[in-house]
Amino acid sequence: MITYRKAKPEDIYPAFELALRVFMEFEAPDYEQDAVGIFKSDCIDNEQYINNYVTGKHLMYVALEGNKIAGFVNECGNGHISMLFVDGLHHRQGIATTLMNNIVCNLKLRGFDKITLNSSPYGLPFYKHFGFKPTDIEQKKDGFIFIPMSYEPNEIWDVYDSNRNKTGRYAERGRKMAAGDYHLVVHVWKHNGKDEWLIDKRVPRVSDTLGGMWETTGGSAVAGDDSLTAALRETKEELGIDLDPKEGMLFHRTAHKGNNGHTWFQDVWIFKHDCPIEAVRFQEGETCDAMWVTADKIRKMMAAGEFLSERFYPYFDEMVDNWRVKL
Repeated sequence: MITYRKAKPEDIYPAFELALRVFMEFEAPDYEQDAVGIFKSDCIDNEQYINNYVTGKHLMYVALEGNKIAGFVNECGNGHISMLFVDGLHHRQGIATTLMNNIVCNLKLRGFDKITLNSSPYGLPFYKHFGFKPTDIEQKKDGFIFIPMSYEPNEIWDVYDSNRNKTGRYAERGRKMAAGDYHLVVHVWKHNGKDEWLIDKRVPRVSDTLGGMWETTGGSAVAGDDSLTAALRETKEELGIDLDPKEGMLFHRTAHKGNNGHTWFQDVWIFKHDCPIEAVRFQEGETCDAMWVTADKIRKMMAAGEFLSERFYPYFDEMVDNWRVKL
């Protein structure tokens, strides 16, 4: 079984020993002989470079089979990936992808919105598949051949276990999550006390099968959010509205599993809030219209295919009935 974690001081020298072995077997054949000496002097035998990882000044993640290093990835303290190596016996087992997922999430959370690296010819297919894009043509320097590349991470989620406990791990939006891993999604309904609900319209986009549909505010909690914070943030981002936390009620909390095996927790919030439509400020690329409507109007819009269906909001009738009782 392969496990992953941030490197400890005792991991660093074994990791760089692995780096040299893998480099010589898979990458050195593409380079001039001078490159081997430079790789050793600049990295493998460079005590200052090594000490940056021993002290934790720079970041490294390792993959372990028992106590043995099976792979690692490291960066230079500036959002630039320095090395990614996996033992040849463990190639094509998803280890490089998981290592990259770990370091990408960490760098994004540290404020790096663009991650860079120089890919070898051997590593190019992997990096392209992960999502890195070339930023220049193939380069040759000091006997090395490399392609400069960059990647802009999506938002980062906290990973929860099935009991809704944070695991301390993170996932990038759009990446496949491991079996048993969950993230948090919130739906946010706004009621004005006059039997009306504030709904919004998604921006029509070719890439979005739900583009142009009406909905209520919703989205995933990002790393560090609790449920209420996510509800307030999503509403502010999508509609420019500041909800009063004291006027909110957590109505519904469930776990879901999609057809593709993706699992998430879903929290449904209701807030008492009233404002003119003119006060709504739409998020570019996300929302484009809003209006106050009755629950009956929403049901008619669902039936007409204009509003996201009850498949997305199976709790809708119960929510409306309970809110009326509360009022």
